[in-house]
Amino acid sequence: MSGFFHTPKAKRFNVTPRYWDPEKEEREARNRRSRAEAGVKDENGEYKPYIPRGEFKRGLSDGKWSVKSQRRKSTTRLLVLIVILALLVFLILR
Repeated sequence: MSGFFHTPKAKRFNVTPRYWDPEKEEREARNRRSRAEAGVKDENGEYKPYIPRGEFKRGLSDGKWSVKSQRRKSTTRLLVLIVILALLVFLILR
């Protein structure tokens, strides 16, 4: 009978806190850019281009993949579907 009213205890987990140092990231970015400009290759022997933080979002918002253009396209598609469905319903009921 005691198993029927048993409530499970909360699950425990271990979270290791992470530390982000923006100054260190900027310093490393400057070093990578200066190495790339000088033509020095990475420690693996491969040249890896640097993409600054936030550049990917900026690139998406400028081109044809921007959020505004996607919303506009989806709204247009929705309106076209509604018009087509309304015409079909009108023709069926007529």
